[in-house]
Amino acid sequence: MTILPSILHDQITALLDAGDRLFEKGDDAGALAKYREAEILLPTERERFEASTLVAAAIGDTLFQLGQHAQVVETLQQALGYPDGDDNPFVHLRLGQSLLETGEEARALDHLARAFEYGGLDVFEDEDDKYLDFLKARIQF
Repeated sequence: MTILPSILHDQITALLDAGDRLFEKGDDAGALAKYREAEILLPTERERFEASTLVAAAIGDTLFQLGQHAQVVETLQQALGYPDGDDNPFVHLRLGQSLLETGEEARALDHLARAFEYGGLDVFEDEDDKYLDFLKARIQF
């Protein structure tokens, strides 16, 4: 993993923070625009930078809230190849949820199980019960 130059890191962090504030206010479209601005600043070799994982997770979460599940899947599948993306419970959670929403139950089960493995029940705490129920019906806790 390579560290971003501080000027770039600071700009990306500021955009993520601005997006988070908009997201918390319910302005998902505004948040997504800020996260996309941060994404544009990432170097082409995204798999080398932890910031890529943070940006992709923020974009994926916002797309999930907007109900754009196919785009969530595309975004978070890429995030799995970024630093700490493959063992990030939130990335697996949102990916699994979106796969379930698009009818890909086998893949959804795999990612929801990984979300549970890496994050326990806490990762499901504020989520719709249907995702944990789906998982519980298919694996033993």
